[in-house]
Amino acid sequence: MYIPSSFTEEDPKILFKLIEEYNFGILFSQHYEQPEATHLPFLVDRQRGEHGVLIAHFAKANKHWKKLIESKKVLSVFQGPHSYISPSWYEDRAEVPTWNYATVHAYGIPRIIHDSSELRDMVTRLTHHHEDEIKSDWSIDEVSKQDFETDLKAIVGIEIEITRLEGKFKFNQNKTEADQAKVIKNLDKRNRNEVSDIMKKNLSRK
Repeated sequence: MYIPSSFTEEDPKILFKLIEEYNFGILFSQHYEQPEATHLPFLVDRQRGEHGVLIAHFAKANKHWKKLIESKKVLSVFQGPHSYISPSWYEDRAEVPTWNYATVHAYGIPRIIHDSSELRDMVTRLTHHHEDEIKSDWSIDEVSKQDFETDLKAIVGIEIEITRLEGKFKFNQNKTEADQAKVIKNLDKRNRNEVSDIMKKNLSRK
């Protein structure tokens, strides 16, 4: 990924936080000359391995998982907040339009999982993660054991030991504080608060 120095984010805590908040990522791999991509909800285990581990599962009917070679790296991409930025929001309007965004690229080695107990743990953890997020009173225990076991037979798990993380947080850091403040004001008017909140934090660090 092309990352100018102004937009580089290397703090693992910030990168993991984005993955956790925007965990519906895209898994890319290359099979001979054919690229493959699958959209998956991921969990991240920050403590395992040198750089953490990503956890997800495929529908068994999805043939992509069969093409993954456990010795070859894959790429998982996580897209965070983003927004169009108009030149009309700058002090000097003689600029070109741009796009503000945050993204994390995680490279790693995949391991395919068929073991039912590991799959059960994966699905349970992922479900709790999202149910807790929305403060739901639903529990996966409400699914009958028989139905749960049947569903587990229809999926395949994957763990990706992360070997490298790249983060690009492009939020007008190359502009003046006055320009950044004007962009924030206009983003707030348009309820693009996720983008403006990141920009406010960047300014507060100065």
